Amino acid sequence: MADIMLHTSTNTGFTCVSNTFIEDFMKDANGEYVKVYLYLLRCLNNDGFDFSIEQLADCLDHTEKDVMRAFTYWEKVGLLRLEYSPDNELSGIYLVDVNGYDKAGGPVISNITSHLNSVHYTAASSVATSAGAPAVKPNMVNTDQDYTSDQITSFFSDSEVNDLKFSTESYLGRPLSRTEANKIYFWHTDLHMPMDLIEYLIGTCIDNGHKSFHYMNTVAINWAEEGITCVEDAVKASSTRNNTVYSIMRAFGISGRDLVESELDYVEKWTKALGFDLDIICEACKRTILQTNKPSFKYADSILESWNKDNVKSLEDIAALDQKHTAATVAKISSANRMRTAAANTATASRTKTSSKFHNFSQRDYDFNELEKRILGN
Repeated sequence: MADIMLHTSTNTGFTCVSNTFIEDFMKDANGEYVKVYLYLLRCLNNDGFDFSIEQLADCLDHTEKDVMRAFTYWEKVGLLRLEYSPDNELSGIYLVDVNGYDKAGGPVISNITSHLNSVHYTAASSVATSAGAPAVKPNMVNTDQDYTSDQITSFFSDSEVNDLKFSTESYLGRPLSRTEANKIYFWHTDLHMPMDLIEYLIGTCIDNGHKSFHYMNTVAINWAEEGITCVEDAVKASSTRNNTVYSIMRAFGISGRDLVESELDYVEKWTKALGFDLDIICEACKRTILQTNKPSFKYADSILESWNKDNVKSLEDIAALDQKHTAATVAKISSANRMRTAAANTATASRTKTSSKFHNFSQRDYDFNELEKRILGN
């Protein structure tokens, strides 16, 4: 386990959001990134809080990749500093005093004292890798303020891009917002997605009931990280994903609805971050139903996290763990039984040695033959 130190130069005992943050930084940031920043502020003033990347992601219904992207964004604009151990593990998050920040020139160092109010929390080791939140490359973070109006106007003046804009607005039933236009520009320019792949991305997401461009942006970044560069690759990946999702739904007994985004994030974690095969995931789902009588993704995740720690790679590994667990349980029960038996025997022996009230006097020795002669002689 590694320790993450979350600290700042101010600690008021309550969650206070600076007007400087609201006026100068919030308006340009992705709303999900704002949630992460506000949550960090809250954590600083909650002693004994069990802070981890996974916990933060669960609380905000994000993926751990989303959390790391938010950290990277706020570090890029200068409102926090990520600190790493020699093993390249995230060991600290330092929040800069926003009131001592000059947006044009960066943080005012004189306002950051060396005497810090610090809070230590526990996080899983290798946060940036094994926990499913790899270090995000700068060009993987969409910062809307990076794009000027001239860039966006020039981009959408292209006939192919304009056709995409028209089809997207037809899908949505409304005009694109500036933020949504920026997202499309980001996908094409920074993620190097061809226009037909972007059109397929938008159409597929909307067909599946996801009209949020934040959701589409997450899918686009995931595709870029997976090396998906054409529609054919996306179709293949979608087919594999759909088969995985269907199998998990069947193992959970879910029907009549689609998985929500938070549930799909678990699926993404199990298949990508933890790297489990589908048969192992389905086994965890079945065991969840047996234990809880309901399709609990959180409970199944705890099973898979445990198997991941035990380096489970196959169903045979699970069977071996079950056998080991059963043997340990039997040994524990046998030991308890032996202890109870020994205690009972000791108690019985103790009772035997203890004199009762009927024998608590000296016994008399009579010669009954002599008594008989005396009586007959009389």
